[in-house]
Amino acid sequence: MAATGRRYAQAAFELAKEKNNLDRWEKDLALAAVVLGDTDVLSFLSAPQVPDSVKLDGIGKLFSDVDVLVRNTVNLMTVNRDITKFADTYRLFSEMADEHRGIARAEVITAVPLDDAPRSKITASLAKLVGRSEVKITERVDPSIIGGVVAKVGDRLIDGSTRTRLRAMRNSLAERPVD
Repeated sequence: MAATGRRYAQAAFELAKEKNNLDRWEKDLALAAVVLGDTDVLSFLSAPQVPDSVKLDGIGKLFSDVDVLVRNTVNLMTVNRDITKFADTYRLFSEMADEHRGIARAEVITAVPLDDAPRSKITASLAKLVGRSEVKITERVDPSIIGGVVAKVGDRLIDGSTRTRLRAMRNSLAERPVD
């Protein structure tokens, strides 16, 4: 499934770059992802008993405000019976666009929700650490880390959680008993 989504995303990304229209594509794909996130719409477009002409007419009405090339992508994915992979395609396109712009994505896990000041500090620190101009973060709260931050940027894991520090301290004490 990911390979098919990747092919559509790559083709869309190359076309958007070629047309110097990356921002518009990303905005329109986001809108399409919201519409296609509706289970009734997705069921209709993926239903084998509904003729393609009816589906394409529906797409024309639902996506009248998006760029014609984005609408054509939705049409193609529908006719090829790949429309259920649209969310994956959109996610991959966004990642390619961010990479092209020098933006990294990170998942940040904290014990409590972040306020603006700590969020900004973490984002700036991660950008400096990975050598990017900007880092977009997705936040998740996990009280089991006790405190600190765990961040995953690409394939890098930065674990500054209190839980990990306590575990390391415990292991250190177990290896070398204190007199």
